[in-house]
Amino acid sequence: MNIDSKTIISVTAANQNFSKVVKMVEENGEAVIFKRNKPRYLMIDIDNVKITDKAYEQLKDWQKESKGKKT
Repeated sequence: MNIDSKTIISVTAANQNFSKVVKMVEENGEAVIFKRNKPRYLMIDIDNVKITDKAYEQLKDWQKESKGKKT
């Protein structure tokens, strides 16, 4: 799964500066909020709802891959 580094923000930074997350979404169409160094939340521009399914599948694939590496 590929996540553009311009769209990544930590949950702490997102909590402290929500306007930064909004700006990120406005510029890139999405923001991926990481919690404990893993993608946890996806914020998207509602005009980009069509990409939601693809992004969701990518995140699920990433989760499966990361779980497989732990065992």
